[in-house]
Amino acid sequence: MIVSRAAHMLSAAQRSGSSARARACARSVRVVPRAATFEGLMDDTSKAKLQELERRFMMADVDGNGHIDREELRNLLESMESGEVYMMSQHWLPEDELERCMEQYDTNKDGVISFEEFKQIIYDGLLLEGTLAEYESAFKAVDKSGNGTIGATELSKLFASLGNPVSLEKLVDLMQMYDKDDSGQIEFPEFLLMFRNSLLDLKDMTTYMTLDEAPGPGSSGALVDAVEGDMTLIFSEEELDAIIAANPNKLVVVFGALTWCRPCKGMQRPVQKLAEHYKDHIVFVKLFGNANKQTKRIFKERFQIRSTPCFITLRNGEPVYTQTGSNKEKLEAGLRSLISNPPVGMIYPSAEAVAAL
Repeated sequence: MIVSRAAHMLSAAQRSGSSARARACARSVRVVPRAATFEGLMDDTSKAKLQELERRFMMADVDGNGHIDREELRNLLESMESGEVYMMSQHWLPEDELERCMEQYDTNKDGVISFEEFKQIIYDGLLLEGTLAEYESAFKAVDKSGNGTIGATELSKLFASLGNPVSLEKLVDLMQMYDKDDSGQIEFPEFLLMFRNSLLDLKDMTTYMTLDEAPGPGSSGALVDAVEGDMTLIFSEEELDAIIAANPNKLVVVFGALTWCRPCKGMQRPVQKLAEHYKDHIVFVKLFGNANKQTKRIFKERFQIRSTPCFITLRNGEPVYTQTGSNKEKLEAGLRSLISNPPVGMIYPSAEAVAAL
């Protein structure tokens, strides 16, 4: 073994009294740090595991200098099959994630990753275990629209199918964490980051992929598809415009909210009921003004929303009715007044609200 050979050579040099030759000998041997002193106390299984870790460390240490530098760490974290397959030409790890990992695992702050620090990365499960083909198949299974990206609605359906449904506010948190470019969509590299951070697991995805492994012939290819009878959460102006364009014969109601706004949360269920009752006439979308840079711009520049909850009703993209506050009776009355042939009955009938219009 490498370490045993190095120790023997050093011992011979010391016996001969030549410290200079010993130092030269030590420099000529590539030494992988290991607990050689205690190796004799290990059983065969433990020795085999340690040797495997040494092998994988040597693979990551491309220049053979005994440690993993920043770029070698990037390649390691971007590898597949637990560090066995390197994607040298396909960098996908964001700079902030690389910096965070270096900060966390470079415990002695010398700017590189030692063997002991490398072992902690392995033990913490930071490396992707699957093949590239498996992750690509999982991505296609979630991308129901087949447009090459994953929207918030598709992400929400994924977590619900995995038995871990998330609230709209939690969905905003996830998009803020993984939509690194603020596009309003999750691209494949950002999807891989979810696996690396253990938010998703390939084993858990197997059932989901079996149910619908890839987009079918009915896939829309649209950036976002409105959820009929419910609200569609959007994160970009492009998504909003796509919904408006896809529904020329319906009103589009933008529910402007903030994740910390209690009245906004109180209107969530009433608006969902209205969405179901008026699904043939109205498309409801929800827009959190503090979700990302794009939603902030829509709030301030496009709609000039200054208080929440705010409801802006659009016909062919133009505002025709705006209401702020939590008066669900007034909201329904206002929406009905814009529909030529509204459905029978009201969810929140109120003579006072109708008279106030």
